Amino acid sequence: MFPTSVIRKLAHSEEVFAKNETFFGLTVHTRGPVDVECMSAAFDTLLEAHPVLTGHLERDSEGWHHIVAEDLLHPGIWLVSGDSGSPQAATRMKLDQGVSLVNLLLRLDEDRAAVTLYVHHSLADGHHVFGLLDELFGWYTELVTVGSVGPVTPQPAPESLEAVLEQRAIAKQQRSGLERLIRVIFAYELPPRATAPLSADPVSTVMVPVARRRLTEQQTADLDAYCRTNGLSLNTVVAAAILLSEWRLRGTPHIPIPYLYPVDLRHFLTPPVDATACTNPVGVATYLAEIGPATEIADLARDITETFRADLSDGVIQQSTLHFTLQYEGSPPGLPPMVLCTDVGPVPVLPTPDNLELTDFQSELLCLPRAPVDFYGCGTFADRLFIEHHSHAPGREDSLEEIVSLLCSVPAEDGWDTE
Repeated sequence: MFPTSVIRKLAHSEEVFAKNETFFGLTVHTRGPVDVECMSAAFDTLLEAHPVLTGHLERDSEGWHHIVAEDLLHPGIWLVSGDSGSPQAATRMKLDQGVSLVNLLLRLDEDRAAVTLYVHHSLADGHHVFGLLDELFGWYTELVTVGSVGPVTPQPAPESLEAVLEQRAIAKQQRSGLERLIRVIFAYELPPRATAPLSADPVSTVMVPVARRRLTEQQTADLDAYCRTNGLSLNTVVAAAILLSEWRLRGTPHIPIPYLYPVDLRHFLTPPVDATACTNPVGVATYLAEIGPATEIADLARDITETFRADLSDGVIQQSTLHFTLQYEGSPPGLPPMVLCTDVGPVPVLPTPDNLELTDFQSELLCLPRAPVDFYGCGTFADRLFIEHHSHAPGREDSLEEIVSLLCSVPAEDGWDTE
């Protein structure tokens, strides 16, 4: 590794994703013609605007990773025909952090397509990747409609969370937020945990299996109305449904459930942080769900909200990531299995030409199989709530069925169906 080629060393908050070779992907499903040449040119423009994405990661003699400039041109987009709905298409695409930090997969199937942007997680969280997708589709639309794009200004490499917090005088406090979980560590005799089958190739990046469900527009509208009536947010009601469903499926009603979820700090920091200005500007919020047979979903959602507001007001969430060590090992020993969920909220509409319609939106995570990944994801797209369960362990479908059933029963409406 030549010193002149190093862009910068990864920060502590970014290094864990390099050690586990983690890529985050967002897929947009479309209906209508996709011009491959214009999409390829739009991708080239994205690389011109964000030259750090053309680099790769290298590890120094002490085991720490650096972003290094690449001498060779990026190989360009990956094109697959005939299986736009098949997740196996992505598995044939080799993601290697030592070669590239971004890849674009275009899957075509007659008048439908799936566009997936993969970015190394050390450089971008979901909000950041969506910001890049928004730029990509904006340039694609310009190329299709007017044949060219305007001047492009190269952007500097995004800053780390540590740098962003330091600039705003946010320092490490005594509390991390995990303190509320301490009293349940080694307090219960825990049943054996379900384990994922071993990978035949433990050193290659693989896609974490995912189960997914979407509510209909009517189901989502009725759930929104329920939230408004009860003064609740949709994301806390979904979180409460996930925790209640996990409580039922675990069959251990006396054991509380630790709940952790990332909080996008972009709009909680002053000044705020732009979508692509920081790699992973997130904090971690914690909650201990003590559920019983009489627990109501509205009460649980309200308590999650109150706990979040208190921790945010105390500044705990803003600096929480500064406490965590470089590990990716799931629930600590002695702690009941944690539930993790990331809520992306309403997904904005991307710019598209008039003849191209966006039909769906979903996320993917790829990493080394040794990382015990198990988390939920949720949000709304095209006025429909979606819920995902990413996990190598069995039971992904069971938990989603339980969650959807509970959410559909909350507004007490009949005759609903899901995809």
